[in-house]
Amino acid sequence: MCGIIGCVSDSDVLEILLDGLTNMEYRGYDSVGVGVHDGKTIKVIKVVGRVAELAKNPDLKSTCGKIGLAHTRWATHGGVTPENAHPHLSCDRSIAVVHNGIIENYQLLKNELELKGHIFRSTTDTEIIPHLIEEELKTGRNQRDALLAAVNKLKGSYAFLVLFRDLNDRLYGVRKDAPLIIGLGGNKNFVASDVLSFLKHTKEAIFLDNFEVAEVRRNSYTIWNFNGEEVLHTISTLAWEATSFQKKEFTHYTLKEIHEQRESIFKAFNQDINEVDRFCLSLQGVNRVYIIGAGTSYHAALIAKHLFIKMAKLPAEVILASEFEDYIPLVDEDTLLLAISQSGETADVLSAINVGKRKGASVLSIVNTPTSSLARESDYTLYLKCGPEVGVAATKSFTAQLAVIYSIAFRLSNTAADLQRLSKAVNRVFDVERQLAYLAQVFLTAKDCYFIGRGLNYPIALEGALKLKELSYIHAEGFAAGELKHGTLALISEGVPVVALNPNDKTYHDTLSNVAELKARGAKVIGVSDVANPLYDYYVEIPSVESIFYPIVEVIPLQMFAYYSALERGQNPDYPRNLAKSVTVK
Repeated sequence: MCGIIGCVSDSDVLEILLDGLTNMEYRGYDSVGVGVHDGKTIKVIKVVGRVAELAKNPDLKSTCGKIGLAHTRWATHGGVTPENAHPHLSCDRSIAVVHNGIIENYQLLKNELELKGHIFRSTTDTEIIPHLIEEELKTGRNQRDALLAAVNKLKGSYAFLVLFRDLNDRLYGVRKDAPLIIGLGGNKNFVASDVLSFLKHTKEAIFLDNFEVAEVRRNSYTIWNFNGEEVLHTISTLAWEATSFQKKEFTHYTLKEIHEQRESIFKAFNQDINEVDRFCLSLQGVNRVYIIGAGTSYHAALIAKHLFIKMAKLPAEVILASEFEDYIPLVDEDTLLLAISQSGETADVLSAINVGKRKGASVLSIVNTPTSSLARESDYTLYLKCGPEVGVAATKSFTAQLAVIYSIAFRLSNTAADLQRLSKAVNRVFDVERQLAYLAQVFLTAKDCYFIGRGLNYPIALEGALKLKELSYIHAEGFAAGELKHGTLALISEGVPVVALNPNDKTYHDTLSNVAELKARGAKVIGVSDVANPLYDYYVEIPSVESIFYPIVEVIPLQMFAYYSALERGQNPDYPRNLAKSVTVK
């Protein structure tokens, strides 16, 4: 996944583009680049590293123009090199392209273009786009028609922007299976992969649909489909505020978003009861319910399955979105797909629900971004309402997902929860923050860390391990505590840290027995519980809550442990290596 932004303005766009890139760095940060039309030529500057590195480049001082495009990269095709950074240019440098996605047939197209004399400077799939457009221009087509002809030869999932040297008053944007949004700012217009890139300039936006091409000028725009037919769109007003993605007093977005859970969990609980009823009605009366997610959202899906069965006697199967293909023969008009996603743009999730819809399945979703592709493709959607999450590792979005799932489960079972008690408990969880910072120091040299839990606590063991892997690069795994004897104990040696999720619920005594087994083999056990026990080498106290709510008060300490472990190891928790916020390519 990458971040792309273009701007057409009545004044210089360079600072606007750099600022937009900074706000999208969570989408990719291994290299960055900018291309600005100075009235005569397209000047391209690109570097390996983050936006701050690009901003230091002395060539920027002589770069200005009223139209330009920019890119922050998360590498898919080709290594992290200046040559592979975007923008990419045609042979005659008259066409510049920035791209998010994957061109699946790039090698075939590249071979054809090389036979026609095109010379490639990179090893990316993106570079074939400007060369392909350049070749189509040779047939006598104008720029728009050459672009449309080129687009209809591409296969894959992509969004890209095109700047022509011979057109210094307009940008083109193309969308197929990857997000692309027009921002309408009065004396300046934008086209970008993320609203955060232009949110401080305008809250008016147009969300392109698949198979659409947009021409964006300073004060106008036109949209066509891939057949060249003009398409009309409704202008949306964005709900998020520009201030919501500032770090404020916190050192990192990740820490800010961990602390925001005091409020974000209960915003997510505060759903429109009529919307929840419609959502729940769709869940009933179907033969099969498949809950689909990826990464952290998959862990939320596991808890959803547990709660739906336990509270509502609603059988459901959880499927990793990337593995959904194997279940396609079972999908029909009596199937319901419940997709869970923070961004609503995860490629594997979108692919699964699109296949399901073609087979007649209904689609429900739980999403943070109301204007996302998943929300638009769903029959009904409930929103997380937790605001933008900039830290790459999901924190507040995960607990917001849990809150929405609880809301559904309570409605399906006609039960209620004591949210006031839960709110007090969530606030008390933060009392252990200093202790978790200390534990990150204690286990500074640990190479492995294991997490165990039973029942509802098992998905939190998986999530705790994922957070530690993502942020600190420590090898971590989550296990069902009852499976320790079936191979896992072979991994335990003297001094290995094990986090035991052991609240005072029905799993408490069985998990405590597992802790004894681990201790006998030399493990250093961090007990996360509301009941102290001498078997724990370190005791992280969580508040007592209703048993079904333990996942919420357990996971926040694990997020803090991962955050402080990253700091102790000199890592930037906001931008873990090799990862991006939402995976918009398969």
